[in-house]
Amino acid sequence: MSKQLVVSADDFGFSRAYSAGNIRVVTEGVATVLALMSNMEAAPYAVDLRNRYAPHVEMSLHVNFVQGRPVSDPGDIPSLVNGEGAFYRSSAWRGDDPSNPKCVGDVYPTYEDLKRETEAQIERFRELTGSYPLHFEGHSTMTEPMRDAFRDIAAERGIHCSVQEPLGTDRMRSCSEMNIKGFMDILNRGCSVEDWLSGTFDVVACPHDIAILHFHPGYIDQFVLDNTSLTLPRCRDLETLCDPRVREWIDEQGIELVGYSALYR
Repeated sequence: MSKQLVVSADDFGFSRAYSAGNIRVVTEGVATVLALMSNMEAAPYAVDLRNRYAPHVEMSLHVNFVQGRPVSDPGDIPSLVNGEGAFYRSSAWRGDDPSNPKCVGDVYPTYEDLKRETEAQIERFRELTGSYPLHFEGHSTMTEPMRDAFRDIAAERGIHCSVQEPLGTDRMRSCSEMNIKGFMDILNRGCSVEDWLSGTFDVVACPHDIAILHFHPGYIDQFVLDNTSLTLPRCRDLETLCDPRVREWIDEQGIELVGYSALYR
């Protein structure tokens, strides 16, 4: 069997314009999955775009604790929200990795609040899409309580998540999010065609059945400009993933593009 690759278009539903770019990259480019932020105001609009223009494309859940407002009642998750009931931004968090440039604050949400809100976002995903996700992962930051909450929810619900061990089970084939050298540099500048052609994304070398790559391909609008420092690289990701040279490279490597449903085969 050829190596299989999931290419995730993250932050689907972040804004209207950004979501339109996500649709382009799954219809004209190599992205295979739309990773939905189910808590965001633009999420219903994004799902409608997918249903109209790319109904064959899978959606995963991009669990978000740092943008917008929670799905849960803010009073039920006090460690995650500020006085206005909105999520703390990632810069306010205290990360477990001191080298992480994003997390420079002292907010450290509890396991209980993280689990409650993750489950609420899973239920919102079902309300918006009509089904539960086949996979979920976290957006922007990660802590040990978040890993613990994700692992427990994955086990309880039988849904694959990003922090599970990559070994397969009797229900799931083995997969792994790829550990890319210089990932933060690529994230901050956007990926290029040369990144693919030079072997930076060496999918064939992944030891597991399925490799997973995450990108942020989309258009920017005022909401994106006002709410994240990751702006122009999103446009670069979009153009790169729609470049025919990338698809040609994937075909030449004998790589099969798949969604998360391939995990369950």
